[in-house]
Amino acid sequence: ELVMRVVALEGRFCGGRDWKWNIFDGAIVTFSVFETFLLFAGFSPNYVRLLRLARVVRSLRMLRLIRFSSLVRKLRVLTLAIVNCSSMLMWAVLVLILVMFLFSIVFLTAVSSYIGDASPTDVFVNDLKIYFSSLPMTMLTLFMSVSGGIDWWVVAQLLLEISTFYAAIFMVFVVIMVLAMLNVINAIFVNDAMETTRMDVELRMQAEFEETKFMLERLTGIWESMTTERDSFQLDLEEFLAQVERDDVKLQFALVGVHFSDGVTLFKLLNVREDGELGIDEFVMGCLRLKGGGILMDLDISIKETKKLLISTLKDLSRVLDKF
Repeated sequence: ELVMRVVALEGRFCGGRDWKWNIFDGAIVTFSVFETFLLFAGFSPNYVRLLRLARVVRSLRMLRLIRFSSLVRKLRVLTLAIVNCSSMLMWAVLVLILVMFLFSIVFLTAVSSYIGDASPTDVFVNDLKIYFSSLPMTMLTLFMSVSGGIDWWVVAQLLLEISTFYAAIFMVFVVIMVLAMLNVINAIFVNDAMETTRMDVELRMQAEFEETKFMLERLTGIWESMTTERDSFQLDLEEFLAQVERDDVKLQFALVGVHFSDGVTLFKLLNVREDGELGIDEFVMGCLRLKGGGILMDLDISIKETKKLLISTLKDLSRVLDKF
């Protein structure tokens, strides 16, 4: 396979779009051949066999097939969001560690003072030594108390034995972590995922294609509902006005984003051939052009009037030139 790709791609093998994957495949094949020669010679290169694990990385190339299937579009969005949020995840973890570090210093100082002054018969000393034995263990205790590792009430009870003040500080920590920081981090991740979807060209193209397909189906359905009782698939101005005045047709137009107040103007905008007969092709393409509100419709009207004015001006100019 590798030789065939080298022959087919030639210079593009090392300079094309997938040159990194090609070089990686070349390295894997080279090590495999080298390992085969060593085994044939009677050696047992255990360290070389570790390179077999690198072959698993080749399976990641299958992820590229995601972009060619609309059935796994959501999986592609999820994968891109996870990959692109890796830097944000690193900063989020760093902020969480910093907050837990600051609170851990406060609690560890309080616990150390309490254990130093406690009597040998104090039943809470052993539990305090378990959950607050060191700074890393204190940070782990705080993390578990907000992530479901342990019940936060267990930690709160121990701090209540030291002082109500430290129990209140612990409650502030829980509120900050659960209600503020974690929700903010979740919102940032969701926003990054949405930005990833909007910035990915292939996802945007696929979304535009699906939206256009949906619009074509809806507009075709509107046209069929307007021409159901007719033998011809053409509508003149009078018939078109009678159909667009129906409440159900107006609602369907509004659902696809085509808003109008004058049926005559809408007919003129849709009837590009200006033959007085509106066909399904003119109707569908015209509605796609006008989708988006009254601004586009006014702009289209202005363009048509400008064209008519230009044609009239050219005709007048031609008559004047013919006289001379």
